[in-house]
Amino acid sequence: MQNFNVRYHDGKTAIVNDATLTLMPDHWLIRFTGPKGESRTVRWEVNRIVTEQGFTNLCIFRYHDFSEQTVECKEEKLPQILREEYPGTTFFRKKVSNTILKSPLTLVGFFILLIGLLVGIYFIILPFAAEKIAARIPRSMEIKLGETLYQNVISGYKKDELLSKKVNDFAKAIDFQTTYPIRISVVNKKEINAFALPGGRIVVFDEIIKKMKTKEELAALLAHEVSHVHYQHSLKSIFRSMGGYLFISLLFSDVSAIVAMVAENSNMLLNLTYSRALEIEADRNAGKIFKAQGIGMKGLVDLFKVLQTGGQEETNRLLSTHPLTDERIRNALALAREQTDIRDQSELQNRWIELKATK
Repeated sequence: MQNFNVRYHDGKTAIVNDATLTLMPDHWLIRFTGPKGESRTVRWEVNRIVTEQGFTNLCIFRYHDFSEQTVECKEEKLPQILREEYPGTTFFRKKVSNTILKSPLTLVGFFILLIGLLVGIYFIILPFAAEKIAARIPRSMEIKLGETLYQNVISGYKKDELLSKKVNDFAKAIDFQTTYPIRISVVNKKEINAFALPGGRIVVFDEIIKKMKTKEELAALLAHEVSHVHYQHSLKSIFRSMGGYLFISLLFSDVSAIVAMVAENSNMLLNLTYSRALEIEADRNAGKIFKAQGIGMKGLVDLFKVLQTGGQEETNRLLSTHPLTDERIRNALALAREQTDIRDQSELQNRWIELKATK
C-alpha cells in the first residue's frame, strides 16, 4: 500500500483540495479535509480511472462518473508504480507526444509535416482568406490603396496631360456600369501596356493607343480595365500575393502598415498576372458594356489582334500581365458574331477623332 500527495477536485465545486492518494488492490482511496475541518474519503474503482500522459511530469487522472472528479499528481515515479501495481490495467492513453519523444525519425517526420502544414496555410489558406477579406474592406480604404500605388507609379513616367484629358473625355461617352470613380492617365512609354489599380485609377501607355485604328479598340481596352476595377481584381491579386502580411495587418486593424507595404512594393505589384478566370470575367463584363450601349464587339477582337501583332515580345507587357488565351479569343469572336444591335456611335467617333489628332 503506497501513498502519494495529490490535489483532488470533486467536479462539483471550484475548490481544489490537497489530498493523500492510497493505492489499494482494486481501488484508490483519496483522503482530504473538508471545508469544515472534517476528514473525507473518496473511493475510486481502478477500472474506471483514465488519464493522458503528456510532455510534463504532471499526471491528471479522471474518474468516469457524472461529477468528473480529477486527481493531479506531480510525483515522477507514479506512472511506473501504477504499471507495477496494476499490470493488467491501462491507465495511460499514449499521445502523439510519447511516440515522437521516443523516435528521432518520427520527430523529424512530425516537424516536416508541421512545416508542410504551415507552408500550406501561408500559400493556400491565407491567400484565399485574404482575397475574401479584400472583398469586404471599405471602399475608402480601397481607393486610398489605389491612390498610394498610383502616386508611386506615376512618378516613374512622363504623363501626357493633353492625351489623358482626351482619353477621359472619350471614356465619359461610355457607361461602364460601375460606381467607382474612373480616372485615366496616359503616359509616354514605348511599350504596349495598360493596367488598373484598386479604386478606379487606370494607366495607359501611349504606345498602345498609337497602334489602335478604331474607337472600338480603345473602348474595349478601357471596358476591360474598368471591369478589373469593378470586380476588384487588382485589389484581390495584391491581397493574394501578400496574403500573410496583409492578413496579419488586417487582423490587428493596422491600415497604415498595409498602405506602407503597398507603397514599398508598388513596382512589383504592377507585374502581378491575372488568372485566366479573372481575365475571362473582365472580357465578359466588357462585352456586357458593349451590348448595353450598342458598341461593336468586334472592337474586342481587334484589340486582341493589336496585342498579338504589337511588336517584340519583350515590349508587349500587356500580354505578360494579361494572358491572351485561345479561349479569350474564341469568346470574343463568338460575342462579335452574335451581336445584332449595333447603334450609332457618332459622339464616341468624334471624341476618338479628337483624341487621335493630338498625336
